Amino acid sequence: MKIETKEILNEIIKAAEEKKGKDIVALEIGKVSPIADYMVIISGDVPVHTKAICDEITYRLKERGVIPTHVEGYNEGRWIAIDYGDVMVNIFIPELREYYNLEWLWSDAPVVYSSREEKDEHRNI
Repeated sequence: MKIETKEILNEIIKAAEEKKGKDIVALEIGKVSPIADYMVIISGDVPVHTKAICDEITYRLKERGVIPTHVEGYNEGRWIAIDYGDVMVNIFIPELREYYNLEWLWSDAPVVYSSREEKDEHRNI
């Protein structure tokens, strides 16, 4: 059974929250670009933390039969990109997240989730 894109997005957010990812933001970039439907941006404190977040995301989705098409930057752990086709995940250490500022780059895309805002317990997107 194929898992829906929004379910993938929700699993990514839940996994990141479980591993204490910081400043989780999901953007609906499909509204402004054909490269993907959603982009998730997450901060981890240090490289070992970003790797733990990546491991949890890929583990949870693999359990549901969803395998990323590509993972980049895992060994260094400073900026890990996970490509799920319709959902792109970027996990940064804080300095690189600030430097690349993807939220600004994709500022035309609607924000569909932000852990910075008051949140409902694992609200569905």
